[in-house]
This record gives sequence, C-alpha cells and structure tokens, in this order.
Amino acid sequence: MGRPAGGVESRTEAKRGQILAGARRVFLRGGFAAASMDVISDEAQVSKRTLYSYYQSKEELFTDVLRGLTVENPRTRVLGFVQGVRPGSSGELREALSGLAEKLIATMMDPDYLALLRTIIADSHRFPQLGEVFRSTVPEVGIRAGSDMIRRSQENGVAVQGDPEVMMRMFIGPLLTYALTGGLLNPGEPEPPAPEKIEEIVGLYMKAISYEREPERSEE
Repeated sequence: MGRPAGGVESRTEAKRGQILAGARRVFLRGGFAAASMDVISDEAQVSKRTLYSYYQSKEELFTDVLRGLTVENPRTRVLGFVQGVRPGSSGELREALSGLAEKLIATMMDPDYLALLRTIIADSHRFPQLGEVFRSTVPEVGIRAGSDMIRRSQENGVAVQGDPEVMMRMFIGPLLTYALTGGLLNPGEPEPPAPEKIEEIVGLYMKAISYEREPERSEE
C-alpha cells in the first residue's frame, strides 16, 4: 500500500518551512548582500541539493520570506481577510476597514518586517532588483486586493464612485505615516498608533467614501 499523498505534501511543506525559517534568520542577521545559498543551507540544516530543489536562488527565497512577513503572514492574514470582504452596508464597510487597518498596522510594525525592510534599503544600491521584489510582493499585491474590496463596495452601492486604487491609497497613506515615524525610523521598539487613532482614521475615511452618513456620536 502506498503512502497517502497528504503525508508527502505535509513533509514537503514542513521542509519548505524549515528552509524559510533558516533563510529568514540569515537575512535578518546579515541582510541580503551577505547571504548565500551555502550559508542558508547550513542555517536551515538541509543539503544544498535539497535547498535547490525548493529554491533556485536567494532572490526566490527572499521573496518568499518577505511574503511570509507581510501579505501571507499567518498571524495577520491580511490578504485572505481583504479578499473575503464584500461589504453590503455602511456598517459592514466600516467594520472591514477597521479590521484591515488593524492588520496593516500589526504587519507594518512587526519588528522582523521592519528589520527586513531596512536591509532592503541598505542593500538596494548594490542589488537594484530588491526594490522591484519589494514593490511587486508587498504594496502592489496589497493595493490591488484593497482596490478590489473598494470596487465590490461600489458595486453594492455602499461606496461612492471613483478610482478604487486611488481610494485605497488614500486609506493606506495615513497608516504609513505611523509605520514610518513609529516603526522604520524609530531606533527603539515600534510604537503603533493607539486604537482610537486608527478608528479616527477609519471614521474620516468613511465620511469621504461612504454614501451613508454615519450617525453623529453624542457627547456625554
């Protein structure tokens, strides 16, 4: 009797995870420039033959490590979340935007992601392809998925008409200012915005794109 296919797939994914974990440590420790497939295979405790059977280059490895820290981060699941949202009312749209903002901030303030982003900036003058890797792996994917969510909101008569990509960039922009000043340029521990700050951003954004006016909050 042959082994179940699921067992083979499970071992394959486990080995891939082992390689990615080792590569992540190498990239975080010394950046992209100092990394090599030899060093990564040693760190991951796999043979070079095994390593090359999964990844042909360190660029491929770097892309998957970056993806795992951002759009496919198992802790935040940003991409899966936004792809599954189809707001049918103003309340559903606000809830989706609040959830998305929280996930984006958690992702952008992740210490490992910030460290990897700093290595991209530091090494990009020697490896110009890193900028393209980052652009195509993170912002392009995220903006496209968020734009599709806005488009679905427009189709459901919840959001005003306009360029969905511009509208999504308008939403992400304020969050990026916190990620920049409280994360990337902060030499200490990341300082994410308080939850009420995020809700204020969402509320102001809703006033700009939602057809339905939200009820005014009464002052105590």
